[in-house]
Amino acid sequence: MSKYADLISDVEGVFGTTAWTTTGINTFPSNFIVPSTIDEFVKIELVPLGPDQDYARFGLDGIVIIQVYITANQGIRRLMEIADLLDGLLQNVSLNNGTKTESSSFQVLGQDKDNPNLYRGDYSVNFKFYN
Repeated sequence: MSKYADLISDVEGVFGTTAWTTTGINTFPSNFIVPSTIDEFVKIELVPLGPDQDYARFGLDGIVIIQVYITANQGIRRLMEIADLLDGLLQNVSLNNGTKTESSSFQVLGQDKDNPNLYRGDYSVNFKFYN
């Protein structure tokens, strides 16, 4: 049983589907340094929070956080459009290895501290994973 590896494979697998790749939005892991020439992208962050037990099954609860970056000084509409795209892929779905997601939320964070040319929002969805 490889619950952590299966969990990340489930989430990363969503960003390899045609439904996502046709958007043309670059996708990176959260610990990746993105080249400064890219001005619209997302970063995947997976936060396992703790064990979950349900009718003799053992698993994990956690949060998937998708950090959404767009060009600054263009308003928040594009952030919201990307959040809608993410909802279609990640909200209330069952993924290949058994990860089940719940309702999403989106938080506008504003201008990025590390790169003021970027504007950021965080899309979050809770998950349960039973192996």
